[in-house]
Amino acid sequence: MLRTAGFSVSVLFGIVLFGFVQTAVADALPMQLKTGASVTEDVIRVGDLWDNAGNKADLAIAKAPQPGKRVTLDNRWLTMLANSNGLDWHSSSQFEHIVVERSGQTLDLSVLETELREALSLEGVSPSATVEITNTQSLSQLIPGNEPPSIAVKDLVLDNRTQRFTAVAEAPAGSPTSVRMKVTGRIIATTRLPVLIRAMNRGESIGQQDLIWAEVRDDNLRQDLVIDPKQLIGMEPRLLLKANTPIRLADLQRPVAVSRNGLVTLLLQTPYMTLTAQGKALDEGGVGDTVRVANLQTKQVVEGRIQATGTVVVAAADKIIQTASARALTADAN
Repeated sequence: MLRTAGFSVSVLFGIVLFGFVQTAVADALPMQLKTGASVTEDVIRVGDLWDNAGNKADLAIAKAPQPGKRVTLDNRWLTMLANSNGLDWHSSSQFEHIVVERSGQTLDLSVLETELREALSLEGVSPSATVEITNTQSLSQLIPGNEPPSIAVKDLVLDNRTQRFTAVAEAPAGSPTSVRMKVTGRIIATTRLPVLIRAMNRGESIGQQDLIWAEVRDDNLRQDLVIDPKQLIGMEPRLLLKANTPIRLADLQRPVAVSRNGLVTLLLQTPYMTLTAQGKALDEGGVGDTVRVANLQTKQVVEGRIQATGTVVVAAADKIIQTASARALTADAN
């Protein structure tokens, strides 16, 4: 017995014969109208409407509806269609019909923005600028669902004075059945600002590793925003600061060196002596900040500058050392 590539001639003959039988059975079955049809192409084919269409299944017989739309083909239209194309189909009822719908997809605005940015860069627009599409509602038209979501930007016109532009979006790009839509928008300049890479709360010290750069629209900039990372490093948030959000100078404070109602050492220094006394801080602050402190012995309230953790320096004019509790650490009898 002959064998070819591991198969006997009888087995191959059986496979071919089975295929002929299947085709013959399919051709023998009467054409039957489907209950509904969904197409992805721009044409309707015989096989979209009828089962058992045989070798005529791929025959294009009508134009498909627009993406996302549907059309109802009634008995009269179907009968005429069958007769004109030599289809062996006969309606079983005058009310027989079929609804054909075409799948569609919404224009991907993120893809459109990317294409716009590339086109605008050829016009000299900075890659870091924000591209804002102003007519997004009119871009809700569906495009064919079987095509890749490719978009081509054509007929771009940029007004350098107003930084506004118009263009035509073609989707799918290069397709003979593409949808063309007008696009309007504007270019918004941006500024790079240091922001936190993670949320940070009061009591945490900001370091270089906590910072990244972010592009912020110029129309959202405020005069009190931090623009230099040096203004952040070593500082603490006054309250919870979110990640990737511009930071105001008012949202920062130096690390707390004196807590409100905490005990501190009042320090009076002159060229001739250094005196100390115990006090109670009435404010909170970091090194270099000015706070109010009440002398525990005299109850006198004075202002001083925080020199270190728990230490507040006051001026000689404040005369804080007026009780026996104040002691001289050094003195020069000059």
